[in-house]
Amino acid sequence: MKLREWQAKAFPLWWAKKRGIVKVVTGGGKTVFAIHCLAKYLEENKDHSIFIVVPSIALLDQWYEGLQKDFNEKNIALNGGGEHLEHLSRINISTIDSVKNIIEQFDASKTLLIVDECHKIGTEKRGEILTNNWHATLGLSATPERDYDDNFYIIIRKILGDIIFDYDYIDAREDEVIVNFKLLYAYAAMTQDEEEKYKKFTKSIQRRAATIGGNDMNDYPLKMLIFNRARMVKNSKNRIPFGIELLQKHKRDSWIVFTENKKQAKEFNEIINTKGYKSAIYNTDLDNAEREENLNNFKNGNLNVLVSCTALDEGFDMPEADGAMILSASSSKRQRIQRMGRVLRITANKQNALIVTVYSSKTEFDKLREESNRYKLEGVPIKWQQMKAQ
Repeated sequence: MKLREWQAKAFPLWWAKKRGIVKVVTGGGKTVFAIHCLAKYLEENKDHSIFIVVPSIALLDQWYEGLQKDFNEKNIALNGGGEHLEHLSRINISTIDSVKNIIEQFDASKTLLIVDECHKIGTEKRGEILTNNWHATLGLSATPERDYDDNFYIIIRKILGDIIFDYDYIDAREDEVIVNFKLLYAYAAMTQDEEEKYKKFTKSIQRRAATIGGNDMNDYPLKMLIFNRARMVKNSKNRIPFGIELLQKHKRDSWIVFTENKKQAKEFNEIINTKGYKSAIYNTDLDNAEREENLNNFKNGNLNVLVSCTALDEGFDMPEADGAMILSASSSKRQRIQRMGRVLRITANKQNALIVTVYSSKTEFDKLREESNRYKLEGVPIKWQQMKAQ
């Protein structure tokens, strides 16, 4: 297995202590890196086992396929998504929520624990299940730190160790590990009624923050005010028509559209299908067969738009798409990175990717401006656009 330059640099840092978290952008090759680590580990520890923990069924399948392809491993046991692990194998893969059914079977002193999308284990319940005296650990995530709590330090780092290597989008772009990309930030103005509601929420947030002495996100009333303001903004009336206008204007081979919720996804999907596009929805309202059919049709080119909420945020390869429209400018840095990563993987015919973010408020603008300043310094093409007055 030939390693990329970053993988070759990161491996000795992990191998020295066989413990730590590798922070690598979506599309950067973290799964291949982990397979290299576990292969070397098993060479040195022939009677030990591997325990891979993933957050979703999609990643369970992806890991299984990757191990068969890149490691030619047949002795793999799956747990979760309808699979039930009866006896441990040399390599074992489980979804996070199914770990509790098998955790007692492992001899931690003879196990390498690998946690993909390791920010997902940063809850007390999951952290407690995985806390053990593991012989070796490896965490993988584009964004291991958590936005709204200190559980990276309290839980995740305790289980997996420190961040030992950091490889971001700028590094990956320079190394040609991901395609070049352009960013478009598009302002969809709120209606007058929405503006008034936004101002009222903002005043309430300011009053609450003054009462408790700052923006303490552990304060439930403050947290709910911020959440409800964000939800109102992300569902603002003009986002869908402006998003459709932008999608028609900026020609791409295929688009993934990320919406705020299932209702917004359904509305966007219905309208875009009347504009000459072939679009379908991908979310948890659909049964497994329909989700898989829509995904395969998108990959095969039978669809050129796939509309989702959060189902495609993490852990699913989508190299066919060269356009991403983020209709809800999330306050979560992690979610933005995950969504951008869905269209940045290299394919033979993809010259570049376009990432469009629709926003409607000053709160969103401030975060996006900070992001744009960082990318602009590295030569990423950036454009700002406003919706024409109605």
